[in-house]
Amino acid sequence: MNEKDWWNMNERIRNEVLKNYDKRVLPERNHNGTTQVYFDFVVRGLLFDETTQVLHLNLWVLMFWHDPRLSWDPKDYGGLHEVHFQEDELWKPDITVYNNAETSEIDHYANTHMLVFHGDVLWVPPARIAVDCPMDITYWPYDTQSCDVYFGSWTTHGWQVELSYPNFTRKMTDFFNLKKSYHWRIVSGVLRRLDFKYKCCPEPYFTMHAAFNITRVSPSFASTVIVPACVVSVTTLVQFLLPLTHPRRLLVGCTALLLTLLQLLYLAYAIPPLGTSLPIIVKFYGQTLAVVVTSVVISAGLIRLTDGPHLSNPPPLTLKKVLTGPLATILCLRQYTDKVGLSGGGGEDGEVLEEVRPASYLHEWILVAASVDRLAALTFIATFVITLIAYVARV
Repeated sequence: MNEKDWWNMNERIRNEVLKNYDKRVLPERNHNGTTQVYFDFVVRGLLFDETTQVLHLNLWVLMFWHDPRLSWDPKDYGGLHEVHFQEDELWKPDITVYNNAETSEIDHYANTHMLVFHGDVLWVPPARIAVDCPMDITYWPYDTQSCDVYFGSWTTHGWQVELSYPNFTRKMTDFFNLKKSYHWRIVSGVLRRLDFKYKCCPEPYFTMHAAFNITRVSPSFASTVIVPACVVSVTTLVQFLLPLTHPRRLLVGCTALLLTLLQLLYLAYAIPPLGTSLPIIVKFYGQTLAVVVTSVVISAGLIRLTDGPHLSNPPPLTLKKVLTGPLATILCLRQYTDKVGLSGGGGEDGEVLEEVRPASYLHEWILVAASVDRLAALTFIATFVITLIAYVARV
């Protein structure tokens, strides 16, 4: 067949097929017949707007159905098996996105249908969709978000148009043809069909549900979030290792306090303002800030006491008994209990023996301050370990 004959055969087929064809009528001639539409798509690009929590997807949608009105015998048309039609010439399913957050378009390029001689129609329109995707930023910046897209017919029910896919459920991981994204990456996806029935109506309604898991691509956060967290942790630990009344302890504490505040300011700028949870890294810095402030206040107070007048009021006797008992061993405070007026032991009746009190109760107050400082240190270490385990398990 030469080129002229090919054009003539195409024109003949188009004229014959479209003769008396009404694109507003469903393909099946039987009134009770159901048009089965196979639905699939390929993700070509994504953009996740963290401010509005909206996922934007560029898709290649694939739809396939059979229309018996659009058939011919290839023998009568020079062996021509396939013909292309404009998208507005044939019936097509009115598939839309149910949970769209903004204007979503399928077939926004007005492309063509490919028609095979026995009535099979293939339509591969590009689509641009936007759906709401509430964020869970607990593990920011190594967070994974779960997003859902629901496709379905807007005007027909399941007895008229049946959306389906072979086996009705498919993992989409092997079907991504995604252009490179520098911010988010799809790690998994499932396409399944959902069947709904409502109390008002006997007919079913079919929906194609696409579930995505996208993870943040965050190599730069290792330097801007993780490394500063380690620096703050080391500085805070160094502060706790210095003696309580050492002047440089106050300097180290103020340094750790300044670093923590600066990092919290950075996180306030970097983390999305919306979300259903508080990131672990923010909790870590918040607790670190409280611990560092407590330690700085203790150090400043003790430095003031050592340079000031002698204390004439002792701590409560019950508190001294607790701090000079087994708790002193647990918190490694024996070097302080040896200097106070109470020993860690007891008499035969189990009561703590009170020795001659010094003229000043400075050492007893230092013991109280050291106890609070050790508890703050243990709180910080526990917070650091829990945060580290959570992120290591996530990464």
